[in-house]
Amino acid sequence: MYAGNVGTGFNSKEIEKLLDRLRPLRRDVSPFREVPKMPKVRRSDVVWVEPKLVVEVEFAEWTHDGRLRAPSYKGMREDKSAEEVRREEPITDVVKKGSRELKLSNLDKVFFPVERITKGDLLEYYRAVAPVLLPQLKERPFTMVRWPDGIEGKKFFQKDAPSHMPEWIPRFRTEVSTRGSPRTKKWVNFPVVNDELALLWMVNMGCIDMNTWYSRIDRPERPDWVLFDLDPSPDVGFKETVQVALLVKQALDAFGLVGFPKTSSAEGMHILVPVERRYTYADTRQFAEIVAGAIARTHRGLATTEWTKAKRRGVLIDANQNGEGKTIASAYSVRPRPGAPVSTPLRWSEVNEDLDPLSFTMPVVLERVRKLGDLYAGVLTTRQRLTDALKALSS
Repeated sequence: MYAGNVGTGFNSKEIEKLLDRLRPLRRDVSPFREVPKMPKVRRSDVVWVEPKLVVEVEFAEWTHDGRLRAPSYKGMREDKSAEEVRREEPITDVVKKGSRELKLSNLDKVFFPVERITKGDLLEYYRAVAPVLLPQLKERPFTMVRWPDGIEGKKFFQKDAPSHMPEWIPRFRTEVSTRGSPRTKKWVNFPVVNDELALLWMVNMGCIDMNTWYSRIDRPERPDWVLFDLDPSPDVGFKETVQVALLVKQALDAFGLVGFPKTSSAEGMHILVPVERRYTYADTRQFAEIVAGAIARTHRGLATTEWTKAKRRGVLIDANQNGEGKTIASAYSVRPRPGAPVSTPLRWSEVNEDLDPLSFTMPVVLERVRKLGDLYAGVLTTRQRLTDALKALSS
């Protein structure tokens, strides 16, 4: 398929490099079924080549006749074969999956004013990242955190599935504690986001990040992981957060446990420790509390377990986030913060003083997934026992 000419983005050295690669691929006739019309180019001046090489091109949009508008050359793509290349299709206002149909609205509404990121941009990102994101969401009670007017507007939480939510999105009915005093119980019908269409419906409703329980609906009282939630106080920065993350890793290594780090937003980090589904939330919270307390005692001023903000100094290791009904912004979620950072899975080798959580934008994360695969797949497949660690810590 012919998509236009690219005339910018080259220097003389790059042009020579491309010519060296193209000359051996020369052919006498056009590889297209129909010879494309190229304005201001004579057919006799065209040199045809075999469609073997792949380059990356940045462009503003597709024109009405299927051409690239304002294309600019960005470089060769040695990692991709020509057979893998598919035309990027912008999201439309109607998405169909089988007999189901989802109508999207206000695609041009700006959700991140400084970056000019629209709801349509978010929908395109979530559609692209769905293959690695959905396994993190499946079969978990989902809490809607809605930003209908973007990050500079008001947000609101919605646990109960709205009455207008499509019937093809599953619900999970369970009894939960209220936040009021005294606490009471109430029944809630939580949405369950199991497929791409349900995910896009949530984004269309103004959900910027995806928030789920740590446990699944078949055994809601049994979490799949321990969470170490690292939250820096105003007196420290991300550099100290990284230092505390590495201290948590040292503690986990001592017990033979594996943790999976990710950025949480612009400042904090999450470390998930997958466990067998035999432990209660009380067990996972106890483990996190003991580890956090030991680190805080031996690294005063750097790490803390003080939950009261006015008294807090250093990086909070928040064990209290381990509890039934608590939610986590999943891996690959765009966070509702300036810069639109994505909660990004990391390799431990990347957790160092050079780590910049704001660098993980939507395009960067999609490229990481392409190159590195799903770094959080192990959270769902690794099963570890806390029994020995709890015994050793409690003795």
